[in-house]
Amino acid sequence: MSARLPSLRRETCPACGAYPGVGVFCSECGVLMSHPESGDFAAPYLRRLAAELLDLLLFLLLPLWLFWMWQTSRDGQSPAKSLLDLYVIDEAGQPITAQRMWVRELVIKRLVLGLVGYGLTLLGPILNAGWILMNPDRQCIHDRAVGTLVVVRREAPVLAEAVPEPQAADFQMPPPAPSGPRLTPPPIPVPGPPRAVGQNIEPAAPARPTSPELEALELERTRLSQTEYERRRRALLRQLEESS
Repeated sequence: MSARLPSLRRETCPACGAYPGVGVFCSECGVLMSHPESGDFAAPYLRRLAAELLDLLLFLLLPLWLFWMWQTSRDGQSPAKSLLDLYVIDEAGQPITAQRMWVRELVIKRLVLGLVGYGLTLLGPILNAGWILMNPDRQCIHDRAVGTLVVVRREAPVLAEAVPEPQAADFQMPPPAPSGPRLTPPPIPVPGPPRAVGQNIEPAAPARPTSPELEALELERTRLSQTEYERRRRALLRQLEESS
């Protein structure tokens, strides 16, 4: 079984320019998104369903079906698909081999789903064919099991021109800044010595009053006792306050 297609998809279909949807085919034009230039388009729902029912009827003529299958399996077609001009391809858009076509048609579809379905009153073939109408990629259960798609071949579409990637020369640099006198930045203030945590900043002491008498008292301070110095200083300060 081939690996599933990567989930990363184009935002627009290269054939029609519309949003392609989430399936392997474009939801607008039906082109195979992995190989849009191949000309493979999704098979119409009713045409795809008719091929399954016609294959079931032709399988009843087992010798004829086996011979016809041997002739058409090399082109990725079952007997009914060769009548309706439908092709089976890989999910990655590549041609399917004859051996894989036999596994798809005979082992998975006829033996596994067919025998189990006949044992359950045709439930298997009905579910297998009805899965086409519930799947946006028109796949049956055996298509999901072996990783195949059913397409119709048309003329390859004219793809839209890819937008070129921008080159380095396409980008224009901004013009240089005009030259002129440079401004001198203001000086950065120098912080003082760091203060210890919890240390209080003491306010500046007020200016002390002075007079000639107080200056003379300061000169005589060494010859006076502390009690005499404080008494005379307070008296001079009192006189200075009363005179002001």
